[in-house]
Amino acid sequence: MGSTFGGLNIMTLGMSAQQLSQNTTGHNVSNASTAGYSRQTVNLITTTPQQVYTANGMSLAGTGVTTASITRARDFLVDTQYWKQNSTKNYWNTQSDVMAKVENVFNDTTNTGIQNSIELFRTALGTLSNNAHETSARTSAREAGTALVDTLQTSGNELITEASDASSRITTQIIQLNSYSTQVAALNKQIISQEATGATANDLRDQRDKLIDQMSALTQVNVSEEKNGSYTVMISGGIALVQGDHATELTAEQGKNTPYGYDTTKITAMNGTINVSFKNGTIASLEDLRDTTINGYLSDLDAMAQSLMQDFNTQHKQGLTDNLTAAGNFFGVTGVDYTNTANYPTNQIPPASWLSQLKVNQDFYGTDGLKLIAAAGANATGTADGTNATALANWLVKAPTTTSASLGSLSISDYYSSIVSAVGVQSQQAQNMTTNQTVIFNSVETTRESVSGINMDEELSNMLKFQQAYASCAKVLTTMDSMLETLINIK
Repeated sequence: MGSTFGGLNIMTLGMSAQQLSQNTTGHNVSNASTAGYSRQTVNLITTTPQQVYTANGMSLAGTGVTTASITRARDFLVDTQYWKQNSTKNYWNTQSDVMAKVENVFNDTTNTGIQNSIELFRTALGTLSNNAHETSARTSAREAGTALVDTLQTSGNELITEASDASSRITTQIIQLNSYSTQVAALNKQIISQEATGATANDLRDQRDKLIDQMSALTQVNVSEEKNGSYTVMISGGIALVQGDHATELTAEQGKNTPYGYDTTKITAMNGTINVSFKNGTIASLEDLRDTTINGYLSDLDAMAQSLMQDFNTQHKQGLTDNLTAAGNFFGVTGVDYTNTANYPTNQIPPASWLSQLKVNQDFYGTDGLKLIAAAGANATGTADGTNATALANWLVKAPTTTSASLGSLSISDYYSSIVSAVGVQSQQAQNMTTNQTVIFNSVETTRESVSGINMDEELSNMLKFQQAYASCAKVLTTMDSMLETLINIK
């Protein structure tokens, strides 16, 4: 025969189980808006049955319910996909955002762009060809040349600013990544401790996964769970950012100045002994934009500056000054042969950037300096000749007869047009990839939410179920109490 008080114990266990389930439901509801929270469930199992004698022999009678565990709704494979797609999405988001700014640098829809400056310079030279002896025409040519220089250098400076901003953002994000790694390592330690007895540290695991979400926005991560419940977090190159309760600190050091005046950022680990590279995420995107995209477009502007100082100067020196004497450079410094870099005087070697040294010959601003502009052709017999000014105007827009060392077979106008086209194509590609990747990411996020998210209708339904079960247990307990009272009062 079973214990007289066995029924009371069964109902007490039942009420405790329903109370815990109700509390967990309340925990779910209260965290419905908590970022990274995963729905939790109380897993109930029957207690060990009791042997009882029956007319047909030995049988097993139920003894109630107990809690096996409290688990969270999570799918590690879905999480892995989420982290991967989050990295890719943030890579292209950054590409799209920065390329929009780069595209604005080369925006010629206004009257302040490079193409407009080239056209104004060509027009001024054309006017000079018809008015070679007039001071006003020479002044216009000089100022239009200066305006072209200013526009090229302004565009270059805007690109340099974007590159510098990228370096600053990379440094900031390395600091963030270190912070996330340290926090994940600390949570690993807590989880190992709390789960040593067999429990599941659901809330701590949610906090850790939320940190991995944030890390995956910065760079692609490869996460594996160890037997003790800790995460090992790897990044590109096989570097373990987190392993157990240890976090690897990354160091961002400003590198040497590039030819264009902005600093690069060298990322290392293990006290500078290992160079770190990144794949996907915002950091890799910023590195690619700075080191490849922006640097490439700066090189294009630099090539235009080089062509002005070499090819345009060569054509200018084929003409004669207003005094019908041999002409010097239009751009740069008088007396320097920019086509022969090996023979520059030591104090006149240009810096690595042609763009930074580009300027209209300052001799043009001196006394009778305007007369140094070579409007006349080599065979001119009078100061009214403007054949070289015509050749200079044509040089800006017509393909050269000989291949240019910097622009190839394109005129400077066509070369710039090719830059604008390339920027437009790259910007559009970034926008398209952002759109496509956002669709993929949203799909994975929806799947993840369906697994881990809180469904309020379902939770409210569970609340009613647990409430009714608790009330039923209480009613049975009251009935049993009445039965026992009757038994006790038998005389």
